[in-house]
Amino acid sequence: MNRTSPRKFAIDLTPLRTSREFRTLFVARTISVFGIGFLMVALPIQVYGLTGSTARVATIATVIGVSAFGGTLIGGALADHFDRRTVIVLARGSATVGFAVLAVNAMLPSPQLWLIFVAGIIDGVAGGVSSTALVAATPGLIPRDKLAAAGALMALTVDLGSMVAPALGGVLIAWADVTVNFWFAAAASLVTTVLIARLDPMPARRTHTESPLRAIVSGFSFAFGHPVTGGALLVGFVTMLLSGWSVLVPEYVAEVLHGGSATAGLLFAAPAVGAVLGSLTSGWTGSIRRGGQVIFAATLVSAAGMAGAGLFGVTAVAFLGLLAHGAGRVVGDIARFAVVQAHTPDEYRGRVSGVWTAQITVAAAAGAVVAGVVSGFVPVRQVFVVYGAVGCVVTVALWLLLATLRRLDSRDPVAVEPG
Repeated sequence: MNRTSPRKFAIDLTPLRTSREFRTLFVARTISVFGIGFLMVALPIQVYGLTGSTARVATIATVIGVSAFGGTLIGGALADHFDRRTVIVLARGSATVGFAVLAVNAMLPSPQLWLIFVAGIIDGVAGGVSSTALVAATPGLIPRDKLAAAGALMALTVDLGSMVAPALGGVLIAWADVTVNFWFAAAASLVTTVLIARLDPMPARRTHTESPLRAIVSGFSFAFGHPVTGGALLVGFVTMLLSGWSVLVPEYVAEVLHGGSATAGLLFAAPAVGAVLGSLTSGWTGSIRRGGQVIFAATLVSAAGMAGAGLFGVTAVAFLGLLAHGAGRVVGDIARFAVVQAHTPDEYRGRVSGVWTAQITVAAAAGAVVAGVVSGFVPVRQVFVVYGAVGCVVTVALWLLLATLRRLDSRDPVAVEPG
């Protein structure tokens, strides 16, 4: 009897073992993600402490989000025109300055709110530029058949950071104050900058001569005109649609589960736990031939998990459903990363990576709008079921519409020319 080796499911560490450049990027990204996690806890606490206004906290979050979205588009054009190492170093260096401004401002007798907004804009743009250039640089450092493994490793850094960094940041604030968190974020960003600066140059193989605005437009045109790349990015809108789950948790916990903050915290953590488990068991994704089918299946699992979370009004079931949602989401992202990068020529990788990163940047905000609309029409007991069901219906509709992605087979490569 044939038995499947556990190694087939364990996360593939080959890119870390075989590529010094990728290993450096991985370490740098991990340090950066943890630093930003500390920052994301300190910033709302500081703003609320200064103003006593939740609206001001929401405003600074929106400013950073909009700045990051703009940074991803700018970063895509820059990464396709200039050396990607230089783009990352300059962006992370700028973020380091922004974090240091936040730290110095927090040390003042009367911290200035306008400085927080200015630093937030700098950090948002710099983060969008650097993350886009990093994604664009990654495929050039590893073999094509290890793109899924690289995507899993990069996803793992983000999900672990989402689980661990906020908790540690909260402990650090309780022990000292927000100033220490800001300095920690600045130090982490500085270390990241130094690590990337020590790498060899990473120029784009062919540079475009278009104006920045025209380059962004042509990047979008290629991204959504190509039958495979565009299809994979379109499926990503389902992930965006389902990213607003967190706004449903407080009312669902209070009205249906009759729980408190501990129950809410458990549900908030569930998708991240599922995502980490999905990443750690993603070794099998490196050998898939039907990448499109994996994308659709994983997205359907993510949506079905969301629906399942609200089926019985039981905390354990809600936790498991959200865990499945997180696991399906990360496996879908890993498969989409591999498919998109494999079918995008290098001269478009920066701008396509900008579209990819922009989806992630605006996902929570766009998903929150959809979740809010659903909650306005559906009783709270059924809100997760309906929200997840909408995701399932949209996924099936895209499966029917996107025939090229559905039939994708790695043995029959699709041309990577603009559609």
